[in-house]
Amino acid sequence: MEIPQVVHDYVDAFARADVDGCVGAFAADGTYSDPGTGGPLSGQALRDHFAAFFGGFPDARCQTVSLDPVTEHLSVWRWLLRGTNTGSYRGAPATGRSLTLPAANSSKPAAASCTRSTAISTGSPYWPSWGWPRARQAPAAG
Repeated sequence: MEIPQVVHDYVDAFARADVDGCVGAFAADGTYSDPGTGGPLSGQALRDHFAAFFGGFPDARCQTVSLDPVTEHLSVWRWLLRGTNTGSYRGAPATGRSLTLPAANSSKPAAASCTRSTAISTGSPYWPSWGWPRARQAPAAG
């Protein structure tokens, strides 16, 4: 089983802190979520999220630990992110603190774009201790 090209494109764009590349990997109705988003993001909210993150951590560097296909329609990317919070992030001023964040993404590609990417990480303990607001709660379904 091979990793779909769109997943490689997303991983590469994220590692380069390329907002357009990250967003471009998603289908028009594709979603991204992680522990800090408060729920799935798409469209302009997705672009704003990546722009804010890479703006807050302009030196962010991402090391791929593994990139594996689980099925034809699901890939898992394990990665390690390092960066320093030198820009405003989540409405708070820069802290100057460095971050090492082990994480994983599951990506569900369809045709030439991702329909869903979900990141999990141990990063959420950083947020309150750095004075960042907790993620907003996602609206209830239904």
